[in-house]
Amino acid sequence: MTVENHREAIQKLNQKARRSGIFANLETIGSYDDFSQIVCIDYLDKPGFLQLINGFKSYKTNDSFETNKALQKNYELNTKFYSTCVHELTHWLDHTSTLWGQKQLIYIYNAINAWTNQKEKDFYRISIAHSERLRARLAVYYTEEYATNNETKVVEPWQYEYGSGVEFGIDGKVREDRPFVYTVFKNVNDERIIRVPFSMFALTEANATYAELRVKVQATSVLEESQRLVELNDLDKTIVEDLYNSKLAIYSVATHCLANSIKTSNYLVAYELSSMLSTLCLNLPNSLYQSLKAPPEFEVFGNRIQSLKDIADPGFAFFTIAKNAPQYDSNISHKQLLEEALHNSGLPDLKTIQQSVLIEMDQLKSNIVNGIHVDKLKLLLSVGKENVVQRGIWGENYLSVENLYQSQITLPPIVLGDGYSTPISPKMLPINQEFIDMWIDQIIDIEGSIEQFIRACRL
Repeated sequence: MTVENHREAIQKLNQKARRSGIFANLETIGSYDDFSQIVCIDYLDKPGFLQLINGFKSYKTNDSFETNKALQKNYELNTKFYSTCVHELTHWLDHTSTLWGQKQLIYIYNAINAWTNQKEKDFYRISIAHSERLRARLAVYYTEEYATNNETKVVEPWQYEYGSGVEFGIDGKVREDRPFVYTVFKNVNDERIIRVPFSMFALTEANATYAELRVKVQATSVLEESQRLVELNDLDKTIVEDLYNSKLAIYSVATHCLANSIKTSNYLVAYELSSMLSTLCLNLPNSLYQSLKAPPEFEVFGNRIQSLKDIADPGFAFFTIAKNAPQYDSNISHKQLLEEALHNSGLPDLKTIQQSVLIEMDQLKSNIVNGIHVDKLKLLLSVGKENVVQRGIWGENYLSVENLYQSQITLPPIVLGDGYSTPISPKMLPINQEFIDMWIDQIIDIEGSIEQFIRACRL
């Protein structure tokens, strides 16, 4: 493939990821495509990347005044690159090394292998995978925006109102067995701003956004103190503006819910704890959902509470555990807060849950459809399970600038805008440039064929 062909292929992947993927892909400079599992940083090409990475490695091995000054000069470039990387790589980790993510991987690869095997009796797996991907994008349709007083300042704290709704089935009929929970945000005038479901977008964006924010804070360490304080102040303003931007509420609803429940106004603490709880809920085994103790205020949901348990909805789990969490106290560890929240919710401790997660991951393998792409799936599941142990089921070992180079977590190579792939971690998924080129070419064709099949299906 020529460089131009590579660029066209990367653009196609990005478009598909943003249009139909199970991750939000808010960034316009990077993306994670769940169908191909490709992490793309497409605003950079090979020469630009090599220049950037060599400067960073020089800083890590040489504390010279000149090198530090060079890093200060390139502070914005470094911050942009590494914060984008950890955001997209966190999506990859959520997809490969959580229980929810591994189930999604199996749905996708079962659809891929069903199509490439050309066994029509297995084509129903394509529809299943498609339905699961759409469910992850629940917020796209079920979000409701309301007209409000435009003079209201965006940074004024919001009020919260919780409720539940139900999905529509493929036949257009209401599915009472498919409920979801949502938050209605109101301004200080008690005007409704937006209604946002607790979708998978909410949980996965809580993780990726926190990882991104951590890197942005870390990156300021290369600056002189006066400039560092200015940058941190600007970052704090940006965080607040994003939190109270109704257009981004789909992606910050988990953080709002957690902060409101534990009574903290510390934005970074709220992001960190919502990320930890999100990761935990992405790992919660189906068998534990029946044990969830919904708080008294959920009684208005009626029979929908049981349905939410039956479908093992991670958003409902987050909502429940957050509401059962103790108030934030800086004197207790985040782990201790999570343990208490789990206990109040009728769930076992973190160690017991992790044991159940690893057992259930092994059991998932019985659902795999064989085919020419099954080895890639098995590799991802195996690496993902290893990463669960390193990362933890509540994500205590999150990605950062430093542990990209020191981490025991296995990561995939990133693909740049010109198609060049490169590792940014010493422990890399064992795939090379030739494999990636071939896989991108294959997966674009396969996904296109599958989309045509889905459009041909009728009630």
